[in-house]
Amino acid sequence: MEWKKFAFVIVPALALVLGVFAVLNRLVEPLPPRRITFSAGREHGAYHTFAKEYARLAAADGFTVDILTGAGSVETLRRLANGQAMAGFVQGGTAEAAPTDGLLSLGSLYYEPVWLFHRKNQILRGLTDLRGRRVQVGEEGSGVRPLALRLLRDAGVTTQNSTLLALTSDGAAAALETGRLDAAFFIMAPGVPLVRHLLLSQTVSLWSVRRTIAYTTRYRFLSTVTLGEGAVDLATNIPDRDVLLLAATATLVVREDVHPVIVRLLLKTAEAVHDRPGLFEAPNAFPSDAFVELPLHEVARRYLRKGPPFLERFLPFWIAVTVERWALLLLPAVGLLLPLIRILPSLYNSRMRRRVTRWYRAVHEVDHSISRCTPDEARAAAERLRGVQAEILKMSPPPQGLMGELYDLKLHMEWLLARADAQAAKRHSPR
Repeated sequence: MEWKKFAFVIVPALALVLGVFAVLNRLVEPLPPRRITFSAGREHGAYHTFAKEYARLAAADGFTVDILTGAGSVETLRRLANGQAMAGFVQGGTAEAAPTDGLLSLGSLYYEPVWLFHRKNQILRGLTDLRGRRVQVGEEGSGVRPLALRLLRDAGVTTQNSTLLALTSDGAAAALETGRLDAAFFIMAPGVPLVRHLLLSQTVSLWSVRRTIAYTTRYRFLSTVTLGEGAVDLATNIPDRDVLLLAATATLVVREDVHPVIVRLLLKTAEAVHDRPGLFEAPNAFPSDAFVELPLHEVARRYLRKGPPFLERFLPFWIAVTVERWALLLLPAVGLLLPLIRILPSLYNSRMRRRVTRWYRAVHEVDHSISRCTPDEARAAAERLRGVQAEILKMSPPPQGLMGELYDLKLHMEWLLARADAQAAKRHSPR
């Protein structure tokens, strides 16, 4: 095969494929950044503890997670809205307290009970009994504050008729035990040491909610859970009765412009961390698309209902992402190249055949005119045929499949050359 001749077909085909590849490379999502900025709560809190677990698992997939500590969910929403963070934990019931434009939920992660502790010597049948009392509603920027204020407002408890304080969780617990507070709202995981400490306290009692249907109907992001008798400590029977609690859910929230691969990484990590059973959670109940306030990310919707993409089920995450990207780039190019591969041999054969058959026009013209030409014209035709023969001798051999046509051409030319020489010889014949 003559590669120089073949190149006229190969080079344009490769140029076309590379052009398509370049266009697709611009259209397909770029690879994600390897660093994720994650907003969590105070150090030693549940959000911060889970964020560290996310960072550990993400590191195994080649990503670095920078954890930002803060007051809580409202601060996280503000960070996400102004671009200071890419993702974060947000408590249900806080969406009205901060800007949420451009933010999407990846699902709920676990129950966060609304712990309302009060002084044992003060009976608390309902939230209306807190009117005129000193109540901790959470520090500014925390998730507990907007939800506590909403619950109290609907019960008629406001800053005009009660003292609503903004303390840290540790400060509120200490004030409650010493009598400087009458009641305090906390929203945190049941495994947080502060919750156990207050449940074991001799001066503090946990409120068991009534009218649960009314609350969960009014606040769709809330549900009810039961803290069973003796669930905290069987030996001392803490609590000493079944306690009904309102529960928000911790949700995973991202900016809508976060790369889809980062979204899938976060969901994969959330599944590994939060599908375990807890005090209130059944196995594999979370992450879930239930109990979310913000719109659900479309990638999360597919992931939570159908599971991870096919490749991510069998390959390490980063390898699966790379293979997926290259498949998106190469499949269209291969789809374009395959028809070209089928066409190339015929194009090549056509070009090689033209190298032989282009001489047939000259041969045909001589054949057509030689029977009625003069001896001088026959002599000129013979010279022309010899010139063609010389050109053919200089021509490099065609592919073996076309050698038959070349030899047919040579035989025809020899035959015509004999006729032309015979016609030219008539001039010298006697009359």
